[in-house]
Amino acid sequence: MGKKTKSIFILAVFSVIIFIGGCESTKPVIQTGSLPQNFVPVKHLVFIGLDGWGGYYVPKANMPTVKRMMANGAWTLRARSVKPSVSWPNWSSIYNGAPPEQRKKEDFPSIFTLLRNNGQANKSAFFHEWDELLKLYNVEAVNIQKIHSDIESAGKIASYIKEQKPVFIAMDFDEPDTTGHRIGWGSKAYFTKLEEMEKIIAVIEQAVKDAGIYDSTVFVMSADHGGVFKGHGGYFPRQYSIPMIFYGSGIKEGFKITSRVNIYDITPTMATLLGMEIPKEWTGRILYEVFK
Repeated sequence: MGKKTKSIFILAVFSVIIFIGGCESTKPVIQTGSLPQNFVPVKHLVFIGLDGWGGYYVPKANMPTVKRMMANGAWTLRARSVKPSVSWPNWSSIYNGAPPEQRKKEDFPSIFTLLRNNGQANKSAFFHEWDELLKLYNVEAVNIQKIHSDIESAGKIASYIKEQKPVFIAMDFDEPDTTGHRIGWGSKAYFTKLEEMEKIIAVIEQAVKDAGIYDSTVFVMSADHGGVFKGHGGYFPRQYSIPMIFYGSGIKEGFKITSRVNIYDITPTMATLLGMEIPKEWTGRILYEVFK
């Protein structure tokens, strides 16, 4: 066996080991923990999603707003995306509160379903860049607007926040995934793009302050997957490890989440923060440990 062939064989075996060890359990999660006795639902929640934002790349990134929120909030850089680490299964898992294999019926409830059923849809918005996300169930119940990963779109979102003071607003940007595919995860261009996305996040945070709702808002930030070299979809930690950050009203400060956290835990936690009842179909875990 030649040196090159041997290396490929070892890599293949290693990938199989990671695949077997990384497969997710399909058993429903039993909720443990409870809300603090003094818990009061937040009045506003802002979700910011960056496509391809790998948790491994956060420490080196020049993102002062994000790192301040981490220092004064609850966070992990090792939350797990579902496998394979590609966009649609993960974005849909975020908004549907369960991994794909547990969403059997077509009308599986999403966070948008809850907003509609709780009479909050007209006070909520979804800003998207990837059109495939419009397939999310009941997304049409809220205000839908198209954006791009640029400062102009940040201004568009900021204006909406200041004018409407939404109960719930979610936004998903295509970057830094596009730069990762084009030039590479961990490249200089990738970190430059993260710096640009930081500026967008700062504009959004300032808009919440300008709207006068900062003290009654929770920010949640995460991603669909990470990446390595110029791709993702595999079973290596840099591909499936993502940041998950909670910051704001009623959230612990300087709290590093050390328990295992999955991408589909985001929406049950957001819904609980907003005081909404969790559907029985959701198998994601409410992250009670982040509540103050």
